[in-house]
Amino acid sequence: MQTDKIIEQWPGIMVHCGLGTPCARAFTAATVTGVLTYLMKYPREAFRPDGSMRPHPAVSLSGDATTNHFLLRPLAVGGLVFLFT
Repeated sequence: MQTDKIIEQWPGIMVHCGLGTPCARAFTAATVTGVLTYLMKYPREAFRPDGSMRPHPAVSLSGDATTNHFLLRPLAVGGLVFLFT
């Protein structure tokens, strides 16, 4: 006869939800942060008036390139989650 597993405390809940490894947690945190920053269009200077993203000056010679890119926040959050969880 099979018995049901009992999930206890946060580590057990995270493993049950598929977030048992630091890579999975970092990817999830970065994705959620990226979606939220994109929906809020944060930071404003990373977007053009028509809603498209401005390029980074390292990859584009465009006159409206910006060093404040919106992907910096999701990558930073993902890195911090990976290192400290």
